[in-house]
Amino acid sequence: MYERPGTSGGARHPLKVARGALGLSQTAYARLVATTHEELGFGPMAVKNHHKVLRWESGGTAPEPTAQLAIAHIHQVPEDEVRRLGWPHWLHLATDDATLLHQRLTPGSAVEALRTTARLTDGRPRSYLAVTGSALSSQIRNVLTALDDPPPLTPRSGPCVTPEGLVHVEARIEALERQEVGAQITPAVLYFAARAEHRLITSLLTSGGYSRATGSRLLLLAARAARLCSWLCGCLGEEARAERFSLAAIRTAAAAGAPDYVASFLPDLAFRHLAGAPTDVLSLVAAARGVVRQPSFQLAAILHTREAQAFARLGEDKSADRALDRAAAALSVRYGSPNPFFAFVDETCLASASGAVWLLLGRPRRALSCLAPLLEEGSESHRPGAPSPYAARRFLSVVDTQLALGELDAAVHTAHRAIAVVGSLPPGMARQYRQLFTPHAAEPPVRDLLASLSEQLGQ
Repeated sequence: MYERPGTSGGARHPLKVARGALGLSQTAYARLVATTHEELGFGPMAVKNHHKVLRWESGGTAPEPTAQLAIAHIHQVPEDEVRRLGWPHWLHLATDDATLLHQRLTPGSAVEALRTTARLTDGRPRSYLAVTGSALSSQIRNVLTALDDPPPLTPRSGPCVTPEGLVHVEARIEALERQEVGAQITPAVLYFAARAEHRLITSLLTSGGYSRATGSRLLLLAARAARLCSWLCGCLGEEARAERFSLAAIRTAAAAGAPDYVASFLPDLAFRHLAGAPTDVLSLVAAARGVVRQPSFQLAAILHTREAQAFARLGEDKSADRALDRAAAALSVRYGSPNPFFAFVDETCLASASGAVWLLLGRPRRALSCLAPLLEEGSESHRPGAPSPYAARRFLSVVDTQLALGELDAAVHTAHRAIAVVGSLPPGMARQYRQLFTPHAAEPPVRDLLASLSEQLGQ
């Protein structure tokens, strides 16, 4: 498979994060849960050692309902949220992801979500999605409700943020958005710049003084900066971090009452969920279509490809094929005004998505025929010397397909080509490439490649 969960590092269950925030070992945490369980009147727990917590954190088993209530009591999560969201979704309310699940969508809660993502660190990236299942459904409903009746933004007093002062911020964000088509610098450098803009705008929203009009403009700039961070995190192979930025972008755009932005950002969130539940992807696609009735040809195409990949995960090959046909038709007709958020959506993008679809459906030979344009020399560039920041990810789908066909030498060649194009694979992408080749580590060409990937990971 191409899109996989947890490829940004060792899987960390949200319970492990919540437990870690308390500084407790699994044994100490098991005892605390057992004690709380009894104090709440639920009686003694049968097992109180670390093995029970280990099974919970590995995703092997879920706690009994009363044990969940004991855990929720420890982390001060309301009982109704436990019952509404279900396990393990409510656990995010016990972590620093809580602001991303805030139920009432207002400019204030959007700014809190921005502050949460501004504090994201690169040291130990999360490897699980923050919002799935029932929690995702709630998010979609809240976003649509906010768009129907946008909450008012309250002006702030403080050091004045002038409209003129935002001109330079907007110019820098536009410059970064143009790099999505092709860039002379690495995705890691672009991400560093986008994150700096994200933090700056978040700081202005939390500390500056502004009128309602200027504040609304700030929210829109913040949404664009968060969306840029999400897209670039995807280029870096950091899916869970990308999802958190995407959630912040969508919440901020909804709080600003910008349906076009929301519809444009939902496909990015859908992509993060492709490795999870296909029904989540279909819900996000349906929400985007509900927000904008007449999308641009690029948005229409990307929504069809997301839908195709979701159908492929469900094993519905005819539905997936029809969705790909609709995506190709949208790109060929090119109706409506171009969407500035999807300048990178072109035939190469469609080829990559089509290859992923047919690989998911167990048709690697057909997948490789779709990916053929990516194998042509210079195909990764939209202009000479400027490969897409997404190039390494697109080559990853080619490698996955070649390995599925048993074409090991070709896969190794493609991986080396990806490294040459990007210059140095970012850690998240290097881990994904290494994951694909590790089963073939005994082969000499693969040993050399794995050694190169380990060097890029600093190992």
